[in-house]
Amino acid sequence: MKAMKNIHKIGTLVLSLSMLLGCGNTREDNKSSIYESTKQENQYDGTLTAFYGDITQNRVVGIDIKNMAIVADIDTEGVKPYTIGRADGKNGTLNKLYTMTRKSPWIEKVDLTTHELLGKIDLAHTPRSCAYNEVMGVQLVSGVDKPMSSLIEPKSDMVVSSVGRKTLVSPSDFGGSNATGHPVWLNANTFALLDREVRKVDVYKVTKNGNTWTSTLVSSLDTPTSIHHFIGKGTDGMDGGISIGDTPTDTFYAVAEGSATDDIAPAILKLKLQNNTLSIVGSVSFDEEATRAAHQHGNHGHKPENEAEVTGGHHATMHPDGKHIYVGSSAGYLIVINKVKMKKIREIPTGEGSGHTTFVPQRNLAIVTNHNANFITIVDSKKHKKIKDLVVSGASINDVIMQSHTSFTDATGDFFYAFASNNGVFYEVDLSSLAVTRTLNTGGTPVQGCFTYLK
Repeated sequence: MKAMKNIHKIGTLVLSLSMLLGCGNTREDNKSSIYESTKQENQYDGTLTAFYGDITQNRVVGIDIKNMAIVADIDTEGVKPYTIGRADGKNGTLNKLYTMTRKSPWIEKVDLTTHELLGKIDLAHTPRSCAYNEVMGVQLVSGVDKPMSSLIEPKSDMVVSSVGRKTLVSPSDFGGSNATGHPVWLNANTFALLDREVRKVDVYKVTKNGNTWTSTLVSSLDTPTSIHHFIGKGTDGMDGGISIGDTPTDTFYAVAEGSATDDIAPAILKLKLQNNTLSIVGSVSFDEEATRAAHQHGNHGHKPENEAEVTGGHHATMHPDGKHIYVGSSAGYLIVINKVKMKKIREIPTGEGSGHTTFVPQRNLAIVTNHNANFITIVDSKKHKKIKDLVVSGASINDVIMQSHTSFTDATGDFFYAFASNNGVFYEVDLSSLAVTRTLNTGGTPVQGCFTYLK
């Protein structure tokens, strides 16, 4: 093991499923009855374990959250393991994980029982993230070095289709050098490839004839700047997959990241899919002044002396009320958007690098992870007002983001889990006291992951 023992324990914690890239637990005083009831469902049977990719120690770390202990420490063959996901989605039975090694052109497979590597799946590009299609039984994987996407059939671990431009690129808009954004399924047989370099969204239709898969480009949409992601269905907006029970829609929302180089502010775009064609039917910009200031100071593609001068849109989450969108601004604000009127209604001060928002609807809370700060920001999601900043780590000790992309919360809204990635500390926040209650030092810099129940 490459980590210290957990620092302190509270009572037994039991967690229940809330999202594809999330987890949580029940209240201490209700743990026995709720745990027994959830165990009746196969997907809840076992010990809830979080798996994260450690981008500096090149490993996958597994955490038993009930006991706050490391149960897996797996060295990867590839470089920069980042996104971790179940090979066949949250309801799958194949008992393996897919590990996205962002600087190596393959995916690594991990056995959920033995925690051993099962081999690699070679790709025509390095992998960014994945989104599972439960209807067709296929994983969609987007690219880091090339604006490409690949379809993988988890049963065979075979790449059945690859599309996009086989060209090494380095996009310059806000949001980094990844060639693509998050992968996303628009419906059961249609996905989008977010080509960040040329500011375009390509729409592909997937068909299967026998054992032959075909992905056909059916339309393209030019966007103001690169697109980071389509706002997902989960409470943290990270789910770009399709489940059998999903309700079809033709309306989507996406984050345009912005570009200080071209003096273009970030924005939330409203998109419509009709006859296999995406179109922009509405938009609302934010951070116009900060973008203009960054442009005038020439902060184009390099770190300025004042980190607050950097601006751009990172990640957005749909509010549980269905009327609002929360989107993080790297300049240190959470922007509240009325999606019905497509209008910005409020800016809430957070921390630099305001990143992901996780909603806790049971408590009318929203929790913001600030990628460039050592605290999270807790917001009253009913009043759209900040409650407090909560320190979750020490000062920066590694040249990586301070806080993880992935966070967890439970179905009853009692605890919140995430990584203080820069310090290598997994932590728990009691949402009744809004205080950190347990921590686990894993070392390294785990940044993104998933959870599953291990028997």
